[in-house]
Amino acid sequence: MKKYILILLLTSFFVQSQEKAYWGCFNFSVENNSDAEELVEAMDALFESPAGEMIPYTVFLLQIEFKSSTEDFTHQVCFLGEDASVFAGWGGGPPPTAEGKLLNKIFEQVAKWEGSVLGSPLIFDPSKVGYKYSNIWGVDVKDIPKYAELAAGFIAANSNNFDGTIELHEIISGGNDHVSHIMIARSNNLGDWLKGREAVLANPGSEKFLTTANKYSTTIQSFSSTTLRVYNSP
Repeated sequence: MKKYILILLLTSFFVQSQEKAYWGCFNFSVENNSDAEELVEAMDALFESPAGEMIPYTVFLLQIEFKSSTEDFTHQVCFLGEDASVFAGWGGGPPPTAEGKLLNKIFEQVAKWEGSVLGSPLIFDPSKVGYKYSNIWGVDVKDIPKYAELAAGFIAANSNNFDGTIELHEIISGGNDHVSHIMIARSNNLGDWLKGREAVLANPGSEKFLTTANKYSTTIQSFSSTTLRVYNSP
């Protein structure tokens, strides 16, 4: 019973103000900066249009900064929906307007699809989506209740420790092999993120997670990104 209460508490951090949220991310590669700029301009045009403003997701466009040789993508676009019903129309692509057709055309010309993932936030504050720099760890969790307990304590201990936020998400489908959860640490920029990392590592409240989490999990991947755009933010 204790395990089920713990999972409920984790989920309620986000659900207390709305239904359980979900997100879908697409990884893609763009060969050169001019193509990337053209793609961003087309996305701006779509989301500044009346049809774009009606899209029922908060949309994030991310540029990958640091990654391993096994990660092929240069960008990521993610769609966050406030509950499951928002995804009833998933898969339709951009709206059939001039802006939507242009974005679809440019995307097909300059972007190479590299994979996709469906997930859901467990510990996440939607009011903090504005942070620009993020590091993402993909984790294979062997014992979810134990890991969740440690992660919740770690995140709570650092909630006011630096100018940033730490999140925990579950993976539902897609993504890298064996990755069941992701942890994300966000801050304003790389400099602030590094200062935040130092503060987290020096915090005695982090010790239990840092020394014990590897008993219940294995880190599979790690990469970082800069947020280029946030459209239709809450």
